Amino acid sequence: MGTEILKSIQRPTLLVDLQKARRNIAVMKAKADAQQVRLRPHFKTHQSARIGELFRETGIEAITVSSVKMAEYFAQAGWRDILIAFPVNWREMDSINRLAAKYTLAVLVDDISSVEFLSQNVRHPLGVWVKIDTGLHRAGIWWEEKENILALVRAIQNAPALRYRGILTHAGHTYQASSAVEVRERAEISQQAMLAVKAYLVEHECPAGLVSIGDTPGCRLMDNFIGVDEIRPGNFVFFDLEQWHLGACGDEEIAVALACPVVSKNMARHELVLYGGAIQFAKETLNMDGCPVYGLMIEFKDGTFGNIRTDCKLTKTTQEHGILQVPEKIFDQYQIGDVVLVTPVHSCLMVQAMGEYVTIQNGEFISTMVQQVPIRRRS
Repeated sequence: MGTEILKSIQRPTLLVDLQKARRNIAVMKAKADAQQVRLRPHFKTHQSARIGELFRETGIEAITVSSVKMAEYFAQAGWRDILIAFPVNWREMDSINRLAAKYTLAVLVDDISSVEFLSQNVRHPLGVWVKIDTGLHRAGIWWEEKENILALVRAIQNAPALRYRGILTHAGHTYQASSAVEVRERAEISQQAMLAVKAYLVEHECPAGLVSIGDTPGCRLMDNFIGVDEIRPGNFVFFDLEQWHLGACGDEEIAVALACPVVSKNMARHELVLYGGAIQFAKETLNMDGCPVYGLMIEFKDGTFGNIRTDCKLTKTTQEHGILQVPEKIFDQYQIGDVVLVTPVHSCLMVQAMGEYVTIQNGEFISTMVQQVPIRRRS
């Protein structure tokens, strides 16, 4: 069926291998079970009710999302325990109250003013996590500011309608590591920082709650989750070049690629001009041999994605154009009108940009919350 899918491609199309996605989910679930931690996967990567069902098949009951809108979408899809892992947006309080009335909902805070706002405006029991910064320096209270963390936790516990859940971090600085060893080191340091915060809270006779950590590279490469209660990776369902470059996955685990028609060729520069540019590949790049790369060609073999071609680089994108630099031998193999598969640097952003998938198994269209349209099938 895979070859027939490629023949039908007319424009940039996000292809997904559901069998690989299932295996990726099973591997992470088995690791969480072995480590006796709860897997609360982040659904911002796939953003699809249909793909969410693959998680439900493994017994997953609690999920993470990145916005109130995403929480609403997955609540409609039947998910009942939802964490919005983003600093609470005061302007969406009405929507938060509507969700909290029906579901087990939790939000994040990292400032006392947000706790005060919630305590004054919440109308239904609402879970609250304290966001801790362990190195990413994006949001959260720096983990060494333990007195401030303690004051925030106590403020939540003293608010009648708020339900304190615990401390949470996203060790996203693992993505800036230069090797799998460094990823593991950064993730372990982040974990130890969280355990130090927990110990401080307990020492001051304050219930510490749960410890939640989450980033795909760290969760994939760490071997020990002692002291952690739940993990929240998301990208592992598909993986991408960023994860591959960090050593968090192999070629055979990547479950998505963009099928791009070849629309022009430049013989002098050995460049294939693709219909697939910045709109599809977004802004993320990898530095390879001193140059930014937006994607790499991935082979199509035996009905699925094969080996990544490090010598076939998407080196430039404009709105619709993508410039793929390839060796002479590869250049001669492709003609205008052919289709090239390119795996993205960051699958989450590509999903957001594309809004739907086509499965390589049977050509099924799978929509995401970006479109929110019924699933269609190829005729």
